[in-house]
Amino acid sequence: MELHRKYEESPQILIVDDVDANRMILESIIQEMGCRPVCAASANEAAKQIGESLPQLILLDVFMPEIDGYEFCERLKKNPVTRDIPIIFISAADSSQDKVRGLKVGAVDYITKPFEMAEVIMRVSNHLELHKMRQELELSNRRLHSVINSQARRIEEEQKNILYALAALAQEESASCPPQGSAGQKISHGAGEGGDPVAYNCSLLAQSLQFSPDFTEEISERFIETIEVASRLRNLGNFFAPDTFCTSQAPLGQKELLAAGRHAKQCVAFLERMHAYAPNNPFLPMAIEIAGYRHARWDGGGCPQGLGGKEIPLSARITAAADFFCTLARTCPDSSRKDVLRQMEQCSGVILDPEIVNIFLKIEKQLKATNEINKTLLIDK
Repeated sequence: MELHRKYEESPQILIVDDVDANRMILESIIQEMGCRPVCAASANEAAKQIGESLPQLILLDVFMPEIDGYEFCERLKKNPVTRDIPIIFISAADSSQDKVRGLKVGAVDYITKPFEMAEVIMRVSNHLELHKMRQELELSNRRLHSVINSQARRIEEEQKNILYALAALAQEESASCPPQGSAGQKISHGAGEGGDPVAYNCSLLAQSLQFSPDFTEEISERFIETIEVASRLRNLGNFFAPDTFCTSQAPLGQKELLAAGRHAKQCVAFLERMHAYAPNNPFLPMAIEIAGYRHARWDGGGCPQGLGGKEIPLSARITAAADFFCTLARTCPDSSRKDVLRQMEQCSGVILDPEIVNIFLKIEKQLKATNEINKTLLIDK
């Protein structure tokens, strides 16, 4: 029983040779090494053996009927399942050209016939050991890669949580003097990780825009994940300026433009200071972008003054549409959803990117207005 277990655990060597005597001699040598020989008289027969069980090494003759050793070796090296199996040619073809050709098609070694038993044992043992070391190295690399990825995900989650906490703080600042809803209720903006309708809508809108030919090159899965986090930090503006900058359909006056400019600079400076302390944070660059163009308008009548259209970064244009929708729903609680969407249509090409508004209106049933994100948003006085 113990001998059988040892035999099963030993390396499997595939011997491919159309000459019976050669196979018998090599089979005996492989057994003497404590390895498990498997024999095949042709390339086709060898392919069937490989399909049943992958060997750790192949001893391959060059001259065989139908498919010669060189062609068979090339096929094995093109197959991702078999390309890493070491192949040693054993052939009577002993010219330097034959050996070079064998190595070029992917063999790790070349033994000429007639061969010495000691030479076969030494070369097979060396390449088995190298193959084992390569497999162990690959396994170690995969484990290390998994650990690094796990740590990177953990760090990114911690970075997200810090930004979520900052966004929640900005929401609390805004909620300290909120607009009044119907029946004298205070309206909460929903600040928690799952409670920011603007961030939710930004993510959903970006996913939908990804299928539009106008946005496929700009929007990736990473962009979608980043904007969901970065858009939450737009509420840092609650420390510096009111939401009315975003919803006024008339171009901003000079006084408002100056105030909006100061507000944007203050937000950007705050976020850039954070980014200086956390330069590897993947969300802050987009958050800075959104903050800097928070008051930009499609018609160029916002801040920065004169900048409009596609000069406004895509992240800011998406956030503008999501924020506009939720701000109207929050500041006009008695308006119906249809009224809010009608106002969005009116602002298309004025405040908002018309292409984004067009997609927004197509998916609007999936989007969340401020008082729809969860049941706890309407809070009694």
